[in-house]
Amino acid sequence: MKTKKLLDDNSLDSKLPFPKLSNWFYVIIVACMSVLCYSNSYYGAFVFDDSEAVVNNHDVNLKTPLIKIFSHDFWGTRLTNHASHKSYRPLTILSFRFNVWVNNGILSPKAFHLTNIILHAFVSCQFLFVYNLLFNGNAPKTSFLAALMFAVHPVHVEVVSGVVGRADLLSTCISLFVFIIYQKAAKTKQITTMTNFIITLICCILSCMAMLCKEQGLMIMTFCGVYEVIVINKITFHSLMKHVKISKMTKLFKKESSERLFFLVMGFFLILYGRWTVMGSPPVFQQIDNPASFLKSPIERIINYSFIYIINIWILICPVWLCFDWSMGCISLIQLNTFPKDLRMFIVFGFWTILLLVIYKLFFSKNYDKNFDKKQIQMGFLLGLLSFLPASNLMFTVGFVIAERVLYLPSAGFIIIVVLGIRRLCFNSFTQKVVGMFIILLVYMHSVRTYNRSKDWNNELNLFQSALKVCPMNAKVHYNLAKSLADIGKTEEAINCYKHALLLHPNYDQAMNNLANILKDQNELEEARFLLEKAVTIRNDFAAAWMNLGIVLSAQQKYIKAENAYLTALQHRKSYPHCYFNLGNLYLEMGENTKALFAWQNATFQQPTHVISWNNMIVLLESIGQLKHAEHVARTALSILPNEPNLYFNIANILGKMDKFVEAEKHFLAAIQLKHLASKIQIVALYHSNLGVLYHRWEKYDLAEKHYKQALRIDPKIQKVRNNLALLYKQLQEINQSTLNTKSNQYEKDL
Repeated sequence: MKTKKLLDDNSLDSKLPFPKLSNWFYVIIVACMSVLCYSNSYYGAFVFDDSEAVVNNHDVNLKTPLIKIFSHDFWGTRLTNHASHKSYRPLTILSFRFNVWVNNGILSPKAFHLTNIILHAFVSCQFLFVYNLLFNGNAPKTSFLAALMFAVHPVHVEVVSGVVGRADLLSTCISLFVFIIYQKAAKTKQITTMTNFIITLICCILSCMAMLCKEQGLMIMTFCGVYEVIVINKITFHSLMKHVKISKMTKLFKKESSERLFFLVMGFFLILYGRWTVMGSPPVFQQIDNPASFLKSPIERIINYSFIYIINIWILICPVWLCFDWSMGCISLIQLNTFPKDLRMFIVFGFWTILLLVIYKLFFSKNYDKNFDKKQIQMGFLLGLLSFLPASNLMFTVGFVIAERVLYLPSAGFIIIVVLGIRRLCFNSFTQKVVGMFIILLVYMHSVRTYNRSKDWNNELNLFQSALKVCPMNAKVHYNLAKSLADIGKTEEAINCYKHALLLHPNYDQAMNNLANILKDQNELEEARFLLEKAVTIRNDFAAAWMNLGIVLSAQQKYIKAENAYLTALQHRKSYPHCYFNLGNLYLEMGENTKALFAWQNATFQQPTHVISWNNMIVLLESIGQLKHAEHVARTALSILPNEPNLYFNIANILGKMDKFVEAEKHFLAAIQLKHLASKIQIVALYHSNLGVLYHRWEKYDLAEKHYKQALRIDPKIQKVRNNLALLYKQLQEINQSTLNTKSNQYEKDL
């Protein structure tokens, strides 16, 4: 019977309408298609979540001690922090640091994208072998088709083209190694208990590593378990019913299988317990992240979750609707009081009807046992189901509505079912030709869609604009588009997008905060204050909004209210150097010099590289005549920021006032040498101007003239330099006249 099954698998595989090639040819084709489809990604920038996970994440910086990443979440926040997302992925962060290290400490997006493309190609090639294992090791053409479809499927673009998708790539890569190792052990006929233990231990360690890349990685252990039960031990629902008692049920399992399953289950729960211990507490998400989870009625929650599952399946079948974010109005909630007007209720009912029929047919029907594809379809179904389970809201609440990245591994199970269906259609020469044309068309359409979609991920503006076509009612899409427009100077368009986001979601506090910032810069202070006051009313612990409110109130000269706003921001966020900086500026306006110095000192204590606070302290101390103190602060700042031209400039001014001309000259020249790091060209003109003043006082008139002229070449509008240059020429004229008079008197005396 076993021989007949293998022959049937082989005969069906041979009917697929493309030539049978060497496995290495298949590997090359799959790898090349993977790379070609995502070649656009190589030129992409850091977009969307990449900014927080990579660019602004201190854990990615090589200067951060390596040990710290093991106490932080994926975004660089301490796991014990109540604001942490609890996504513990230190191995993914390590891979980011590796990219930075290889690139000599430079945060180059090309290096990150190239790594993602290579990883996707490698995973696609892994699937070539994994699929063949699931197809009894006797279906190379079927495995190739499945791996090729996985390589070019458009739903994977978010994972490959977004740098944060590295977590899914690494997790899947390690998970496939787990299954390959486990399958080889399970297929071995004679194996000792110790060997079983060692192999299962290796699988547990690798599964733990997959989980440390992304949480879903742990689910590969459950898939190995069901593979052991269904494929290795050939256990069906009917055989379980015949052996209901535990004493009888043990007879269903081979001894080696029982050992592996015991070690696997123990390992799974130990790792799960360890993960929960590290997390400490479940993450807290806002209602806008996952509205369905905040519905009070359990029935309504199930209905909405079901509709979300349908959308996930649909974008696997027809990947036209692809969006970077599906939250905030992208999918409106289904409520019981809308029945029967809301036709989506019928779609949900139809979904569960079909799903239950499929489950019955797959796992409970006696007649279906005659189908020799049954186990492969079961494995495809369970691979998709088990790997999607952590994102389903059934185990715990997740922070998204739909995320295409979580479909990376589940899509592999979906593809098994699709490919087996295609294979069964090839029952004669005519259908083979039709199927062959369909396969070419499908692979071509998916490849083109993937290639074009990866272009959208090249920059944020394209990404957010593409999302409007799918989710025009998503306030977050308009919010992100507004941020991108503001970054490139399209202020009016940004304002309109922020207002549209607030129209869709009137309590969108972050949109209020960002819109208020733009209005503040346009001196529309009253409207900015109204928005910020509303934002902090909606979310009282919104520290950034409190700080910005302080800035607006300060501009309106409402100093006491501004001070209260800054102090409230600091209550909600203890470590907030930028808020301390603005508080110092407020105290300076109020004439409270001591408080201003203390505030800026706190800013530099919390963020030693906060150069503006250092400069403000130095300038203030210089202005009130505390030159020694100012010199000490400047030298401390330079020890931390040795390449900051403004610090050299400020200490040079101080030393010049102290008549330490030689050392002052050295620091002025250092500032000029670092002029390429200056924020404005006018500042470089100031460097030359003040160095000219130093030489002027030092009576090195030629050098003074040279630097005055250099300052005017850079910025001809500096009247002060013109005045100093005129004074220099007047002095030189007086000196020359005095010298001439002296010589004349000496001549007359000699006569």
